[in-house]
Amino acid sequence: MERRFEGKTGIVTGGAKGIGRATVLRFIAEGGRVAVLDKEGGDSDFAESLRGDVGEGANRLLYISTDVTDEGAVTAAVSNAEAELGPADILVNDVGLGANPRPIEDIPRSEWDDFMAINVTSAFLVTKSVLPGMRARGYGRIVNLSSNAGRSASPISNVHYSTSKAAIMGFTRKLAFEEGANGIAVNAVAPGVVYTDRVRLRYEALDPAEQERRMAEIPLRRPAQPEEIAAAILFLASDDASYMTGVIMD
Repeated sequence: MERRFEGKTGIVTGGAKGIGRATVLRFIAEGGRVAVLDKEGGDSDFAESLRGDVGEGANRLLYISTDVTDEGAVTAAVSNAEAELGPADILVNDVGLGANPRPIEDIPRSEWDDFMAINVTSAFLVTKSVLPGMRARGYGRIVNLSSNAGRSASPISNVHYSTSKAAIMGFTRKLAFEEGANGIAVNAVAPGVVYTDRVRLRYEALDPAEQERRMAEIPLRRPAQPEEIAAAILFLASDDASYMTGVIMD
């Protein structure tokens, strides 16, 4: 495997599970150092499983249990990560929240606020924390996780998820415009259906005919695997994408 991230430090939010976890494992396999910012406890099964799968690269993994919607907690976590692993070269804003669709009148204000905080505000806070150092060094790669549900209407997403993922697209494009002159590239990945454990359980609960119908709507007739999305994220985080910024990769 290539070692595109030798000597590089990355921060990945939501790295204990799903797409984030796959991104962390590949980043370390390619020689990088990674700080995972996740709400799951450092002694949780998720954290222990991640450490186990990293294997001999465990000395390049720092797991920080934190609330990425809390500005003080984010500032402390980023400071800790950079003190332990070195200045952040790469940020992957992966953490996210999803749910099944339902009418807007059935969505309480508190749930709307939760989606905006986890899916949008977290990206704002962690990005805000790493940007001064990236600017000072004249280098940075930021990759945000959006969704196809943010680009067009999706029958399998709810309105607050779609809204939050559309917001990430706007955040990505505007930040790319502002930070390009500082040597910082900002891009996003917008996955469709990805077979994380959470999504797999939701799909397996559907009637077989409905599962087949939904797969038929996907050009490749199957969901993506987390590792396939991680590959796209790390392409955008690498110098292979050195002349790309403001891109939303479907």
